[in-house]
Amino acid sequence: MASSLARQLSFIKAKAVANSTLDRKKRQKSHAVSLIYDPKVAVTQDLDSIYFLALEGLRELESIDHRFQAFEKSLFSETSISIDRHVQTPDQNAALDRAIESFLALLAPRVLLQPAVQSLEWLVRRFKINELNAEIFLLTFLPYYSHPIFSRVLDTISLPLPPLFTFLSNSKTTATNPPRNLLTRALSRDAELFSLVSEHIVTQINTQRAHHALLSFWTSATISVILSMKEAKILEEIIAERTLPHLSTAISARKSPEAQTAAYMIIVVLVSQCRLGNEVLDALAKSIALSWTKKSSKTGMAALTQTIQFSNLSENKYVPLDYGVWKAVAMIETLPQDLEEIKKKVKIDKFIVAYALAILEYNNSNIKLVFDLLAEESLPVAQKSVVAQAILKIAQISDSGGEIQSALGEALNRALDDSTLRNTFLSAMCQLNMDIDEMELQLKTTLRPVKPASQDDSVMEIDSVPPKVTFEQRISTSRRPRHTSFLAPTATKEFEALAEIYLQGLAEKKEVLSLLIKNENLFPSESGLALSFLLRIWTGSYPVLARVAALQFFSTLVQSMSETVDLQATIVYLLVALTDTAEKVRKAAADCLSALSVRYDRSTKSPQVWGLETLYGTGAETDQLKWLGYKDLRALLKDHICARLAEAVLDRDYVKSFVATLVDSSVSVTSENKRKEVGFKTSLLAFFCSHITGAPLFRVKYPILAMVTAAKKTPVSVYSLCTSLLGTWIKQRNALLESLAIERVPYASFERTIMMAVSGNDRDGARFLEDSIRTDIPGLSDAAGARIVELFDTWQHDTQLSVVCTLVDLALDDNAKFPALETLNQITISTDMFSRILNDSRLIQHQSEEPQQQSKRRRRSSASQYQLSGAAWQSVHSNLRRLGLALDLLERNEPEKHVALLKELFVILGELLLLKTDSSLPVQYTQQVLVDCMLPMVKTMDSSQLDSNSVRIDIIVSCIRSSTSPQVQNKFLLLVSALAKLSPELVLHSVMPIFTFMGANTVRQDDEFSAHVIQQTIAQVIPALAQSTNRGQGVPFGTVELLLSFVNAFPHIPYHRRVKLFTTLVKTLGPHDTLYLVLRLLGKRHWDAVTRSKPGDAQGLEDFIEVYLRGFTIIERIEAARQYIGLISAIPFDLSVGDGDIGYLDDIAGLSPEKLLSLKLDLLRFFRVMVSGTSLRNQVAEIFRGTTASIPKSDIDAFQASIAGCIEKLLAVIETTSEEKYQKYQTEAYDSLDAILNLLSIQDFATVLESLISRLDDPLTVRRGLMLIRTRFENVDMVHGNFAKNSGLKILPSVCAAISNANITDTALIKVALQAIETLGSKFGATEPDAFVGDVLELILGDRGIHCADENTIVSALICLSTLAMALGARLLGYLPRAIPLILDVLDEAITNGQELLCIAVFTVVDSLVKRIPMFMGSYLTKILGLVFRSASENAQRAVADGPSVEDARTVLLENVITKIPTKPLLTSLIVNWDDVIARWDYAIIKLYLSTATQVIERATRKAVMSDASKLFDFLLSAFNSRNVEAGQGKEIIDSLESDIIELAMQVVLKLNDKVFRPLFLRVTKWASEAAVDSLTERRNRIFILYKFSERLFGSLKSIVTSYYGYVLEITAELLVDFVTGESETKFDRELWDSVIGSLKVAFYNDQEEFWQAPVRFDKIADPLLAQLALGLRSSDLLQQAIVALAVSCSSEDHYKSINKSILNYMRNLDDDDDILIDFQDIEGDSDALVLEPKRVVKTARLKAGSTAADVKITAVKSLRAIYERLGEEWLSMLPQLVPIVAELLEDDDENVETEVRNSLVPVIEGILGESLDRYLS
Repeated sequence: MASSLARQLSFIKAKAVANSTLDRKKRQKSHAVSLIYDPKVAVTQDLDSIYFLALEGLRELESIDHRFQAFEKSLFSETSISIDRHVQTPDQNAALDRAIESFLALLAPRVLLQPAVQSLEWLVRRFKINELNAEIFLLTFLPYYSHPIFSRVLDTISLPLPPLFTFLSNSKTTATNPPRNLLTRALSRDAELFSLVSEHIVTQINTQRAHHALLSFWTSATISVILSMKEAKILEEIIAERTLPHLSTAISARKSPEAQTAAYMIIVVLVSQCRLGNEVLDALAKSIALSWTKKSSKTGMAALTQTIQFSNLSENKYVPLDYGVWKAVAMIETLPQDLEEIKKKVKIDKFIVAYALAILEYNNSNIKLVFDLLAEESLPVAQKSVVAQAILKIAQISDSGGEIQSALGEALNRALDDSTLRNTFLSAMCQLNMDIDEMELQLKTTLRPVKPASQDDSVMEIDSVPPKVTFEQRISTSRRPRHTSFLAPTATKEFEALAEIYLQGLAEKKEVLSLLIKNENLFPSESGLALSFLLRIWTGSYPVLARVAALQFFSTLVQSMSETVDLQATIVYLLVALTDTAEKVRKAAADCLSALSVRYDRSTKSPQVWGLETLYGTGAETDQLKWLGYKDLRALLKDHICARLAEAVLDRDYVKSFVATLVDSSVSVTSENKRKEVGFKTSLLAFFCSHITGAPLFRVKYPILAMVTAAKKTPVSVYSLCTSLLGTWIKQRNALLESLAIERVPYASFERTIMMAVSGNDRDGARFLEDSIRTDIPGLSDAAGARIVELFDTWQHDTQLSVVCTLVDLALDDNAKFPALETLNQITISTDMFSRILNDSRLIQHQSEEPQQQSKRRRRSSASQYQLSGAAWQSVHSNLRRLGLALDLLERNEPEKHVALLKELFVILGELLLLKTDSSLPVQYTQQVLVDCMLPMVKTMDSSQLDSNSVRIDIIVSCIRSSTSPQVQNKFLLLVSALAKLSPELVLHSVMPIFTFMGANTVRQDDEFSAHVIQQTIAQVIPALAQSTNRGQGVPFGTVELLLSFVNAFPHIPYHRRVKLFTTLVKTLGPHDTLYLVLRLLGKRHWDAVTRSKPGDAQGLEDFIEVYLRGFTIIERIEAARQYIGLISAIPFDLSVGDGDIGYLDDIAGLSPEKLLSLKLDLLRFFRVMVSGTSLRNQVAEIFRGTTASIPKSDIDAFQASIAGCIEKLLAVIETTSEEKYQKYQTEAYDSLDAILNLLSIQDFATVLESLISRLDDPLTVRRGLMLIRTRFENVDMVHGNFAKNSGLKILPSVCAAISNANITDTALIKVALQAIETLGSKFGATEPDAFVGDVLELILGDRGIHCADENTIVSALICLSTLAMALGARLLGYLPRAIPLILDVLDEAITNGQELLCIAVFTVVDSLVKRIPMFMGSYLTKILGLVFRSASENAQRAVADGPSVEDARTVLLENVITKIPTKPLLTSLIVNWDDVIARWDYAIIKLYLSTATQVIERATRKAVMSDASKLFDFLLSAFNSRNVEAGQGKEIIDSLESDIIELAMQVVLKLNDKVFRPLFLRVTKWASEAAVDSLTERRNRIFILYKFSERLFGSLKSIVTSYYGYVLEITAELLVDFVTGESETKFDRELWDSVIGSLKVAFYNDQEEFWQAPVRFDKIADPLLAQLALGLRSSDLLQQAIVALAVSCSSEDHYKSINKSILNYMRNLDDDDDILIDFQDIEGDSDALVLEPKRVVKTARLKAGSTAADVKITAVKSLRAIYERLGEEWLSMLPQLVPIVAELLEDDDENVETEVRNSLVPVIEGILGESLDRYLS
């Protein structure tokens, strides 16, 4: 992988490392290199600990990827600890290197996991990969170059770095991550480094170990390198040479779709930046298409399209895709969707053409897909033509299949019907010289192209038609016309043939009328053909004589026609004749009209209309004709036309005006009512317009159209009535122009007339005008433009908007010849239309519409260019031109009339700013025109019209900053000034950025001048702005906003100008009114910096404040501090609660309660910065001492008042925030108070405080002042010296006076005053006791102290008394007789009422007295202890809610009582209190009493206890009898208390010797068993406690007191016999039985003097004890343990036999009918033992215990097994007696017995015997 040079350098370095291993210091330094640990820690670690940590990490990695298991046997094997790479062979090291590289490759995706770092630590520490494998180590971590782990890796590699990585040296030395541009620069400049990195990545791809981070790094790094090399103008061939080899490998990695995608992304950038040859691009395309997989086909398709798109085509010679590429593309299932998605982002037209050609080449049956591709709107015409020609060539192939021919025919038909493709295919046919008729034959289908109309007919003058035959001959040879009217469009040829004859006849002066016109063969009279022929003649372009003759012939025919024929259709043609240039024609026409008029005068009924169904043929032209009613017709002829014929004959234009009057709805022409007249005009207009559209001749259409369009206002739109003609004019214009030329109608005039047909209320007509100006035909578009100007104001808004948009589009079209801009300047554009135009001109349509986000994005990326290319750049550039045009129009259209556009103009201004910042588009002119439009708007607006949300001052400021034109800057400043005048609040936020901009630009030239400009601007502008916003009393809102704008701009102000700038600002506005506001706003900024974790910014503000405040006097500073605290207090803790004043500052709006509290906390911290400093304290001291003579007395008084005000406000804050949730806030307030107090010396403090607490008329101030005493005097460091003591004693009388003069109900003040006395007493009571004895104690003990009715006051008095007791000591003796009974009464009442605080306070006082004067407390001890014990009662605890404080205080008091007071009086008091304690029978009291007594005994000396032993045992006997006193209490409670009593008794016993204790034990025994006790229950309870005590005694003192058991042996034997032989109805007392057996067990176990070995005692106890087996209590191990203990203590053969015999007896079957109980031996006889017969005992015992015979046997078996387990071989001598019994039990009827013997006893015996019992049993 590495170059040869790199390998050599690595080898040299490895040798150097190997040599360094001989140097101990170097070796130690190398060992200290670690990825995880600090070198100081790493150097102390051994390889074993590092190995096991790494192994743990490896196993965690194995749980993620099992492939890591392979390395547990190599790199992480136990033998690897001893591997030394410096002594291994080259082959071994090479194998190790391969293993390391493999591990690193597998680890690379997971290097950020902790287990990965742990395992990697081993490779660094053991195998030194940081030294010997540094290159692969760096390559592995290079994708993480921006992560801290990379910096750690660099730190482990020593300098010099590997040769190719030396560019990282600076990053290593500075311990920082390398920047991206450094990496890009190194990779682009060093080809070997780029090759190394690329080869490494490709290797990982080939081995399928490439991961997401690696591929992402490769993609971004390679793209950056390509762009960097391109920018450095490196040859494109070199760029391709470096990148393509690695890309080709990645492209073919089909198993890694992610790697393929990465390669595709790089390819897209490569082909777009480098002009690669077509061969290279083709090879790339093949590689991409043939290698992609289903997962990577989508991204591969994007790369393929761009590869094709950037191919170089000479002369647009397109070629189809390669077959393999086409086949791969065709197999993609989601191809249409993929192409659609790609097309939205980039151009792919070349690919579409190549793909379409490939389809035609390889699979032309899919012709439909080709046409779908052709339908793409983005495909240029030239490219569509290429595909169209290819399709047509296929259509020419003669051997195409039937299906293909059918598909081609259908597709071509669809294309020819499609307006977007028709011209393309027709043009292609022309280029290929194809005939459409031949095409139809070839495809065997009918094609429907739109053929352009042609007119080959010509009109010749009479003289130009050479007669070939005579007139008569031609008449005779002429065929009878097929048409019914020569006005039909299809009758032209027949008409022209007859017209030639007509002209010939006229030329030859024949009887044309009789020979031709009245020829029945040619013109049958009943058909009316002659009339239509004559009409066409006089309206055609024929000689005047021919036209006149036609009129004359018409007149003759009319006169001869029946009056039943209505000839109204001829009126139109006669009116046309009246417009003839020849007067003869007009005269003849007038005669005809007169003749017609006469016909209608004579007619009495409606005649039949001539030409009704055939005038213009039998088609739609005739059907759509409108006809006049008979009445209207007569009125038209008689009243209107005939009345004006003379004028019409004289003036050819007259008929136009008078017809216009007839159809003009605004002119009255009849005496009829309005409705009838409108009906007449409407009918007449419809009549004329129907002939305009129906007549085939333009020589008819044009005059009539000119007549009706001359009307100013028509009842119906002329355009709507003539839509069939005008609506198709543009499409058919070329053909129609030919007709106009043939008919010799001037087309320019005709088109102008057409435009006049559009009226103001016609939307379709307006659309026609739009289409006309789009044609860019000079005459047509000019006429349309002129008509638009005329009609624009009469149109509706939507029509106007559509026309304006069209004109704008044309004005922007560089190829358009129509002067659209001139037209736009002639019309009046409304505000809404301007808004639409501006909206269509938006520059950043594709981005977010939110201006805030744009603004943020602009600020963030101002250094990066806005990426615009291709269509996107063209779109923005086009919109920029459109915007400039719209703004030009707006500027010329009086922008002050369009103030509603201001909001949109600000949005556009922001977009212009973004474009200027992020692209190279020229926007400066547009900005200038924009501000020229905005300025008049703002100047003419009032404040009510201004929408503050739409005005973006920040954008104006940015424009000022970014503009390089002084003219633009000045205009924007004028705009700011106008806005400031209109609404100062808007401008205030951005005044400071403008100043900062000015200063920043001026400073570069002259610092002094810049500072001068800023200072002058503030001095002149700011007061005016503040004054303009001052609309109320106090601090004006505008001033706060102004200050806030400065504070918000704080970071932008140069450091060296901040102090002077803010000083000038505050002094300009007045320090008294604004300094505290500035401090408050800066405090908020300080909080912002703290919450955003910007300690540098916060510290900068603190440093600024310290310097800034030096510019103000001490009086101004302290007054500002007072006002500042007021602002803090005004901030609520919750904005949703209450509506308090927020101190004119609304910068807390929207803050949550948590943030409000955080703000208040930080403001208090900031306050401490304001009032800190030695210099400030010295200035305060000077004012108090009066050393500053220049300060007037009034100012000094005001200063002292300010100081007092600060203290008072802070005290108010402290008092009102006592809730737990505001604890931090209260603490900060205390700290702030300390800061203020630190400004005062102790004498000054006393002076200020004395003035505060002397205000008897202001208790609140007095109380808050008293609170300061504790604050100031509690700190010992603050009160050293006589100054402090004198100040405290000076205040003390004022404090006492405050108590004496306080209202008795003002307990809050009294309480604080008592706390003050307590503080002063604690500090000065010991040194000045006289000051606190007397009045002070009298106050404490009086009605304002302990005698007060208020609990809290009593508590404060007691605490004060407690403190004074500790300070005064024996000086209180004279007050004890008065004080102690009083406080004990308080305690008694507090216990009764459950007053916790009082209890604690009394305990504290008593505790202080006990500690200071314990010798004088003995006489009160009994009552004190009684009340203390009583306070522990359950009722008392419930009353104080189980407060732990009472218990703590009580515990402390009892501890001191026990330790301070002598034992004898203490024991006496305890014993005296026992009767009361036991009488109350409260568990808690008794527990506390016993605990206290136990502690007293434990701490007492032996002598003291022995001297009162008799009294103590009397007390203990009484305590032992507790069960009998309260037998109704719960068993658990009594047992617990008895355990405590026994523990107390044991403590007493431990203090006694045998001489004293033995009689006392006998006394206890006698007490328990004395016959005088009548109650069996009481006797039983006494015996029970005796045995519990005995068990504890024998268990604790062991063999020392074993002989004491002799005193209870008799009782024990009796009890044991009674357990098994008593009355069967008596319930078995298990509890007593357990205590007896338990005492025996411990007595047996602790016998070290053979006490039980004596036959007299053994015989006394053995049989009764063994008789307990008859109870069958097999669930109890206690009896078994006692029997085993007896056997162990009596180790003689006889005793063993006796025990064994008795046990075996109970293992036999004892169920029989014998008497149960044998006679006892006479106790007075020789034997001391009671002999019990098992058979006589077992039944009674079983009945008492509720057991079975099997239970008895099993209990005996268990006991015997326990003996064998304990004594082992010693008991084997008893085996012969046991074997028969075992054999019997193994066949016992009870399965449980058999099981117990077989599984429990027999194995134990066999284990001891060493052989099986089977031999003996058999």
